[in-house]
Amino acid sequence: MPVALEWLIWAFATSFAVCAGLIVTQKWHGRLTLDHDTQGVQKLHKHPVPRIGGAALATGLLVAGLGSWLSNASDGTALVLALCAVPTFLAGLIEDLTKRVSVRRRLIASFASPLLAVIFLDAQLTRLDTPLLDSLMTFAPLAILFTVFAVGGMTNAINIIDGLNGLASGSVALMLAGLGCIAWLHNDMLVVQLCGVGVAAVVGFMLLNYPFGRIFLGDGGAYLLGFWLAECAVLLLMRNPEVSTWAALTACLYPFWETMFSMYRRTVIRRAASGRPDNMHFHHLLYRRVVTQRLGARAPAWRRHALTSGLIWSGVLLCQFEAAAASTNSEFLMIGALSFAVAYMWLYLGIVRSSHPHDIALSAAAHVPVEER
Repeated sequence: MPVALEWLIWAFATSFAVCAGLIVTQKWHGRLTLDHDTQGVQKLHKHPVPRIGGAALATGLLVAGLGSWLSNASDGTALVLALCAVPTFLAGLIEDLTKRVSVRRRLIASFASPLLAVIFLDAQLTRLDTPLLDSLMTFAPLAILFTVFAVGGMTNAINIIDGLNGLASGSVALMLAGLGCIAWLHNDMLVVQLCGVGVAAVVGFMLLNYPFGRIFLGDGGAYLLGFWLAECAVLLLMRNPEVSTWAALTACLYPFWETMFSMYRRTVIRRAASGRPDNMHFHHLLYRRVVTQRLGARAPAWRRHALTSGLIWSGVLLCQFEAAAASTNSEFLMIGALSFAVAYMWLYLGIVRSSHPHDIALSAAAHVPVEER
């Protein structure tokens, strides 16, 4: 199935147009859509900004999926996948608008969407390319359960890294491009198309998000991107048995490891709830303790955002090269994943140790932002 360039253009154009429309009309809907919370523990912006960029992404994906199906350019998989994303996207969007959707309900919604994908697309993992675990995945209920939790986990992981202009969206664009490259190398044009449509919609959003932050993803956008990314990975592995599961994990390694380490840091080190927000994520520390000190606190915030996101993107890009170059070599990819984890920990601890002890202690104990210097 050839990749129809016109539907990538439609995804891009629709996403960009909706974003632009939301920005221009914010004085009419801003009471509901603006992120007025500039003092929150994870907030780095100083002025209210529309946080419903997810609506633009959803529209772009739906237009591309529906159009390609109606024109017989695809088998409708993109449209079905977009419809499966509705529960998790709506849960996030409603939270963006009302701030009243509990964490539990959003978590349930993030599990409902991959379950729908299992039902309607048979999108499930049946192997992990890991000794001992593969035999367990032959038990269908366990395989479905693992798939649902894995996709739901990545859905929430993208929300965790959504803390700087362009960071989450740019990372997802790179990761989708990496998965799409692997699919292209294995002649899987369906997954190439799904990844391409996702990248196109993200780029349309990023033109107005990066670097100046005119519009934010919001929970709805982050959940939608996380779901789309994870499902592209699942479909790639399901349709191409020769591709190692570790290739998909390597492509998505940054949000995965950020989430795993954050859970460990909160529950084991701080003895706090794993879902409690704080400002000790890697991107927060890099922004405040490296980039801000390097450029100076008087440098425009957008410039510091842009540099921080760019630095992290470089690591994400390296993961894509590794995943594509060794997509069938599980052992090599395992070593690469371990190397990434070690490098992450080395950088994280290095930044923490170089920070002023009082600042770190205050931030860890009170869960409040460390003032920019």
